[in-house]
Amino acid sequence: MEANPHALDSAQDPNEVFEIMEPPANFDIYASTPISTASFTTRDVCHKQGLWHCSVHIWIVDTASSSILLQKRSMKKDTFPGRWDISSAGHVEKGKSILETAQCELAEELGITANAGELQYAFTIPAEQTPLGGCNAFEHVYFLHGNSETKMSLGMEEVSGVSWVSASKLLAALQNGDDNYAPRTKQYCEAMGSFLKKMLSGSD
Repeated sequence: MEANPHALDSAQDPNEVFEIMEPPANFDIYASTPISTASFTTRDVCHKQGLWHCSVHIWIVDTASSSILLQKRSMKKDTFPGRWDISSAGHVEKGKSILETAQCELAEELGITANAGELQYAFTIPAEQTPLGGCNAFEHVYFLHGNSETKMSLGMEEVSGVSWVSASKLLAALQNGDDNYAPRTKQYCEAMGSFLKKMLSGSD
């Protein structure tokens, strides 16, 4: 596998800056937008204090085989190290848009270049995961078509491996709270299952 020129030189930066959001209230995952507090703080403070911020998730799906690309998180990650997780994901830093973040994460973690038009927005989930060892984030979820021929070069500080797994197996693992996978909320699993059903049937 070729070296990834976009890869980061560390698993995370405790000093990267996030915009702080109001905690969710009556949040519609298909229509609501996170509300900014107009304040910012570092990743380290944000995670330690359980402050709400934004992240982006991109699931790469092979519709022909009904499978999804998973990444294995590096043991150097400060949340859920060594677990199987979203194809690519990351926090939204100050000064970056959601889509810019999605494109940067794909490049940094997997060496994949994606146009904004290729990313299919699905929903935004407010996930309170600080008590589980994660963070409290509004997770903006996208899907991207791919397959086993998709060329990748991993950012090894963040990602230790990748694997294609059936969509049904993944959803079952997430719904059952399998400790081999980074956790997702019940609401997330339900919305993901609904979107995948449409995507795999060709009606996305």
